[in-house]
Amino acid sequence: MRMDPPLDKAGEGLSAPHAAAARWLPAANFMLAEGIDSCPIPIFVLDRNHVIAHWNRALAALSGLPPERQVGTCHQWEAFYPSARPTLADLVLDGALEDRISQFYHEKSRPSPLTPGAFEAEDFFPAIGDGGRWLFFTAAPLHDEAGEVVGAIETLQDVTEQKRAEQALRDSEARYRLLSITDGLTGLYNARHFFARLETECERASRYRQPLSMLLLDADNFKQLNDTYGHLEGDCVLQALAKVITDSTRSADTNFRYGGEEFALLLPGTGLDEAEQLAHRLCAAFASTAVVLSSGIVIRCTISIGVSQFRPGEKPAAFMHRADQGIYEAKDRGRNCVVAIDADTPR
Repeated sequence: MRMDPPLDKAGEGLSAPHAAAARWLPAANFMLAEGIDSCPIPIFVLDRNHVIAHWNRALAALSGLPPERQVGTCHQWEAFYPSARPTLADLVLDGALEDRISQFYHEKSRPSPLTPGAFEAEDFFPAIGDGGRWLFFTAAPLHDEAGEVVGAIETLQDVTEQKRAEQALRDSEARYRLLSITDGLTGLYNARHFFARLETECERASRYRQPLSMLLLDADNFKQLNDTYGHLEGDCVLQALAKVITDSTRSADTNFRYGGEEFALLLPGTGLDEAEQLAHRLCAAFASTAVVLSSGIVIRCTISIGVSQFRPGEKPAAFMHRADQGIYEAKDRGRNCVVAIDADTPR
């Protein structure tokens, strides 16, 4: 049986190449539609009127909205947002520029590096799944033979697990950074962080002409305490002192254990008189603290404190040296006391 060649719209016979294309076109369209529907990546396609033309099985599984409910409607937003608003595909279909798209996705969107007129974005969608999902999504315009935009396609990928892994890595890195600058015994910052923070606070105080004071504390007769009760019991004393310091200072202050029984406090925005008052409170608070050793013995200990105020432009070492001098003078005066040394006081 002989088959007549396909005819064009005018009823005239098509050339051989066009006839072949005409025969394959229905099959190609079917394969394209089936390819979209079978693709494991969630996809939807809009026509020029923002009506859903395709809503594939993967997107139905992700959103919980079946194709028979979505196709033929303009309700693509329902899968992602609590109220009507344009999706990325809607914006691309309207020819929105980057500024317009940024109004909806802020800094989470960017032009596609691969396809002109396309955009990609990443955002969290609380309404999707159990507890919400992070999605990476792209949208590109669809053109006809004349180059006119006749629709848009949007693809979505669930990147929630990747986001969780990235957050877990950031949390882990933050914990390690904190551990690297924390004294394991007392929970205060360690010497490494003290000297780094000292430089930073001195620079800030110089730049903004803000007061900055320092307290250096030393546990009195600590060697004798260790010799009498042992180093483990000495640790109990240091932990008790750290708690008194933490309980007595502001969130703006920074506390350190920078030596064996030596502690430091940096007090931004605090002048010498106010810092000296804090030092006296610390002395009194620790002297009245009953330290219970692991053996059950209760002891009371004291501290000596040196206080200094930073002078803009001076070296951090000079600032610290005055507070250190204050400790030595406090020891000479019989311990359990405070000595504040003014930068203008000759020594």
